[in-house]
Amino acid sequence: MRDAVLLDAFREMMIMWPVAIILEMFVFEKPVVYLSQRLITPETPILLIILIRCSITVCIMCPTMSLIATALFKNFQATGFIGTWLQTAVINFPMAIGWQIFLCGPAVRFLFRTIFRKDN
Repeated sequence: MRDAVLLDAFREMMIMWPVAIILEMFVFEKPVVYLSQRLITPETPILLIILIRCSITVCIMCPTMSLIATALFKNFQATGFIGTWLQTAVINFPMAIGWQIFLCGPAVRFLFRTIFRKDN
């Protein structure tokens, strides 16, 4: 890993981050909720509900965002688009699931709880 790779990643993130937010909010929100509700019962603990929802979101978003990243940023002419996309998705998935479950997800939930705190 070189510093130049990180700089490239930050440049790509300026394009990918808004795309991810738009896709999640307007395209994948309903399918994620639908799939989550098929697995959740009224007795399901809240932590398990959060893990199910986060996991389903990553399982849908990671291949989609990897597809977009492959089309925009990868040099796939020599190896082929589908192979490059699948490799990108497989490499991105462990980071995406860990990031969502252990870092970003809890941070965003904490932020929203703090900002939108209900005063009793």
